[in-house]
Amino acid sequence: MLAIRPLSLLLILPLALALQAADKGAPATNAGAGPASPPAAKSAEVYAAWPFDAREAVRRQDETAKALDVHKLLLLNVGGKTAMKLVLVPAGRFLMGSSPKELEILKRESGKAGVLGDQAQSDEDPQHEITLTKPFFMAACPVTRGQFAAFAADDGYQTDAEKSAGAVVWDGSAWDKVAGASWKKPGFEQTDDHPAVCISHNDAAAYCAWLGTKTGRTVALPTEAQWEYACRAGAATAYPWGDAPDGGKGWCNAADQAAKKVMGDRWSYLAWDDGFAHTSPVGKFKPNAFGLYDMPGNASQWCSDWYDRGYYAKSPKADPQGPADGAHRVLRGGGWFAPPLGCRSAARDRIMPEYGFSYFGFRVVLNDLEK
Repeated sequence: MLAIRPLSLLLILPLALALQAADKGAPATNAGAGPASPPAAKSAEVYAAWPFDAREAVRRQDETAKALDVHKLLLLNVGGKTAMKLVLVPAGRFLMGSSPKELEILKRESGKAGVLGDQAQSDEDPQHEITLTKPFFMAACPVTRGQFAAFAADDGYQTDAEKSAGAVVWDGSAWDKVAGASWKKPGFEQTDDHPAVCISHNDAAAYCAWLGTKTGRTVALPTEAQWEYACRAGAATAYPWGDAPDGGKGWCNAADQAAKKVMGDRWSYLAWDDGFAHTSPVGKFKPNAFGLYDMPGNASQWCSDWYDRGYYAKSPKADPQGPADGAHRVLRGGGWFAPPLGCRSAARDRIMPEYGFSYFGFRVVLNDLEK
């Protein structure tokens, strides 16, 4: 276990209740005093010890929820007959990026994967300590097709793919931009409980703005740091389940033997066959210790950050927001198309914000814990 110096306790106790009056339940008075002080702001501990196990993850969620007087599960009405479940992610420290050992494996294996290209070589280092100083709510699953449909119907929104020459989909031999392809027609069958894909960063940001207006909450895409911290859920290993990729059977829908049947022997595949060559219903596989599903696999997820290959070397240590600008936005999680290396917690991807591939989706966070 990595020894990280503990932080001071930041838990602020609530104000004491006013004293009851002695006379027959009369209200307490404070004669001669000035105006009453406003209640102290609620705060929660910023946990320093890392890594931690699943039991500790739940304990931290419970303790944070109690300190902030919120429930650790939140349901948002997103229109139609659908609701979005979000889970509380406590504040804390972790090591972001790949360890030197993981980088050596990555450099050796990435050529075999044939997918990650040169970005796998140097944009996950240096591994660096990050502190997320505030807890947040994160959607338990990627935004579904049904949830996105409620937005499009209510707002009249057309995605970048619908307004242009289509989305980028797998045509049986290569990735190609196909006219008419969009979240409605991603090139394979879906139901409303599958993740919405062919989604651009612009589309995801528009959804967040709509949902924020609809609910009165601060809805956003997660930062890279929020995403990786939440994905790891206390794990310092390469994958949420450990260091061996094939230990992930039952954990994620990625490029396995089912995908190989439709994509051919083109790169590395996971050893199992989960029965889903493309997307699966969200929440079909195991959650991590925080109760988050489909962090790796199913749909690659947009983050709010602009991409900079060298950003980790100059990143702030607390609550990094990413570069101020750039040409590409960051994606995390790999998606149904991801080979083993793309399912790692530290794996990064990037592309122009107007692009939507048939494995690009997103999930949201709430950075305000109280309405």
